[in-house]
Amino acid sequence: MPLDVPVRFKWGTITHRDYAVVRIQTGDGLEGHGLAISRGAPIDVAVRDMIAPLIIGMEAEDVGAVQTEILRRTASGDRHGILANARSLVDIALWDIRGRAMESPIWRLLGGNRHDAGVLLVEGYELPNESDEEFAGRLAKRAAEGYPVLKLEAAGYDDYRALRRRLELIRQLAGPEVQLVVDVNGAWTSVREAAEAINTFATVDLAWVEDPFPRHQLHDIGKLRGLVQTPLAAGDDITDPRALCRLIQEEMVDVLRVDATTLGGIGPTADVIGFARQHGVAVSGHAYPSVHQHFTFAWPDMPWVEAFPDELPFEPSHKLLTHSPYSSIVNGRLSAPEAPGLGTELRMDAVERFSTRHGAAGGDIMRVQP
Repeated sequence: MPLDVPVRFKWGTITHRDYAVVRIQTGDGLEGHGLAISRGAPIDVAVRDMIAPLIIGMEAEDVGAVQTEILRRTASGDRHGILANARSLVDIALWDIRGRAMESPIWRLLGGNRHDAGVLLVEGYELPNESDEEFAGRLAKRAAEGYPVLKLEAAGYDDYRALRRRLELIRQLAGPEVQLVVDVNGAWTSVREAAEAINTFATVDLAWVEDPFPRHQLHDIGKLRGLVQTPLAAGDDITDPRALCRLIQEEMVDVLRVDATTLGGIGPTADVIGFARQHGVAVSGHAYPSVHQHFTFAWPDMPWVEAFPDELPFEPSHKLLTHSPYSSIVNGRLSAPEAPGLGTELRMDAVERFSTRHGAAGGDIMRVQP
């Protein structure tokens, strides 16, 4: 899907975002879906050619049995990477079906009882020709609207001192109450560079700095943590739950980032959140509010729902859905959805319009237990 305004990172410029969409139908006419950024990876091929033949004909509501069958039948290959992405979207689609069959939102199936939650708004991407003052004013306005946490994208800055100036301006305009998060998106490769930048931000009082290093440098987060006072977070896009558990066990992060669209789906992500709870580590969900809001409304361990503003050109996946959680935010807070399953539908006209590859698995469709 093309972006109206390109997003610049240190390692390149994004002019569009690639998504994978999985749709599962049952013999009783129920339908569930999963949606996530694919970054050009053939997740659709993995679903169609590797996973679908293993599970067609199984009971759609028995999500655990489906996960077990997929893991058993793919044990000779790599369970992580693209296959984990594919398994995740299938699992989310099946939880969507399960909620619809039971006429319950997923958060209630998880045992939740929260009624609303604050929103972590990803507002801090740079707009074209925006001055420091205009940038800071835009984020300060969001704080005045009631958003308790604002996230800034840091991967596009060649000089972290320019980011520090913007952070200082935001703090001056918005005051001390709003929490500020800086997402480095893996743009730093040196522990020394990261420590220098983070310590420069110390006067701004950040809630945390997120994903300072690429995924293959997760071990460096532990080194960095000993050099800075600012809390650190990591975990975006990780496909192996054990890697996140190691971050906790080795005390490398203050906030664990989780993504149900990469970790294997709803169940595996719930397990990781439970592990973080046992160790007293806070959790933050990566994007996809239609999915991750259900964990927030289920448990206090993930206090905020992360969302992108629909009216800005940063993340357009909401155009593929009939309802975006962002549209329901009031005064920086989101109420728990009452619609069954994920609480939204695919806009198939938009999915078809933007699709470049199509695939369908034949054979008997899945069943729903009577």
